[in-house]
Amino acid sequence: MKMQRLLIIGCFSLIIFWTPYTHAQAPMSFTLKQAQDYASEHNYDLQNARYDVEIAKKIVRENTSIGLPQVNASASYMDNILRPTSIIPNFFDTTGSAPPFEIQFGTRYNATFTAQLTQLIYSGEYLVGLQTAKAYLETEKEKNLKAQIDIRDLVSGAYIAYLIVDESLEILDSTYKTVSLMVSETEEFYKNGLIEQLDVEQMELNAATLEASLITTRSQKLIAYNYLKFLMGIEETQEIILADDLDFFLQRINRDYLMTTNFDYGSNINYRLLKKQEFLVLMQLKLAKTAYQPSLVGFIDISTNAQRESWNFFDSKQRWFSSSAWGLQLNIPIWSSGSRKFAIDQASINLDKMKVLDKQTRTSLNLQVETVRNDFNTSYLVFLNKKKSLQTASKIYEQTIIKYRQGLASSTDLNQKYNQFLITESEYTQAMFDLLKSNIALSKLLEKV
Repeated sequence: MKMQRLLIIGCFSLIIFWTPYTHAQAPMSFTLKQAQDYASEHNYDLQNARYDVEIAKKIVRENTSIGLPQVNASASYMDNILRPTSIIPNFFDTTGSAPPFEIQFGTRYNATFTAQLTQLIYSGEYLVGLQTAKAYLETEKEKNLKAQIDIRDLVSGAYIAYLIVDESLEILDSTYKTVSLMVSETEEFYKNGLIEQLDVEQMELNAATLEASLITTRSQKLIAYNYLKFLMGIEETQEIILADDLDFFLQRINRDYLMTTNFDYGSNINYRLLKKQEFLVLMQLKLAKTAYQPSLVGFIDISTNAQRESWNFFDSKQRWFSSSAWGLQLNIPIWSSGSRKFAIDQASINLDKMKVLDKQTRTSLNLQVETVRNDFNTSYLVFLNKKKSLQTASKIYEQTIIKYRQGLASSTDLNQKYNQFLITESEYTQAMFDLLKSNIALSKLLEKV
């Protein structure tokens, strides 16, 4: 019996020892700034944007290496199983009737090793190509910066959207508790013959409608929560907590700055990226023009070969014959039937298009700034109005509940004030979201990067 107990205890000990512990991951708390910083490192799009910059760096090095010394080597081996026969005239025949000589030249086995060093001395195409590669790198860096700004603002929007939904959920939940209590009180009034059955059913309908809104809002909150985690690059199983609240964002709004700050094209990331692209088009024009320029290449060749009648290439007593040469190769373009000219014309037209696009972008950005600034100012005024309206609607609804309980207000009055409160609450949260969203959009346009 004692041995059985020891055996059971031993088995349980082994099970406990070998069973892996599953620790729940501790929630991660993020302020908006921390969420943006985390996203800048872990967001999937930003990771690829950084890879694009690294690829651009490799392209620059690849183009640079073209103008550096190049060394290539080759080896060849030939076994003349049937050596070719050459026909030459019979020089000893004075009558011209003798048949020609049939002669086989060369050896059966041949091996050759060659090494060549080349150095590009001058090429306009190479020089412009190198400048283009460096400009491409700068463009990719600007794209990476733009991606960081876009993700930062997307994280801000998602962060705020979650808080807005959470705020709506709290208001709805509080209202639902009040309405549920009113349902119970209404049923008691009905039992005492103070109200009609219709009043009870109306109150139950209000509670059911509000419960459906709660279900929908909880689903929206989960969606907003998961979307924020996706933007930040956080795993699905990791729980997060948002440390900033809506008051934090509302207090950060600087209306005077946003309404009075002048817009600067040079600081706008989209316009800066356009200028980088315009420079690349200019480089394409310069590259097309280099097709008229000559190029000069220097080279050094070193080779060694062996010719054998028997296969003895590794016999140190047998000779290998070496040769070497150096030289210059000048390539001069002379006539291309107009292909070079047409390539230049295309590049020139593309540059003209970029100039038109530059003007269009300036006009579009000006219009966008004015539109977003007007939207922001409107949203700001509407928010103040809806905030005050919500306070008033909430006060009216609470007073109507008191009067209803005292028998001084009808169920119709209560239902009207209830609907009025819900509509005002919805308009308030929407106005808050519109204000914070327009604040992000206008701040992004005016930001100096």
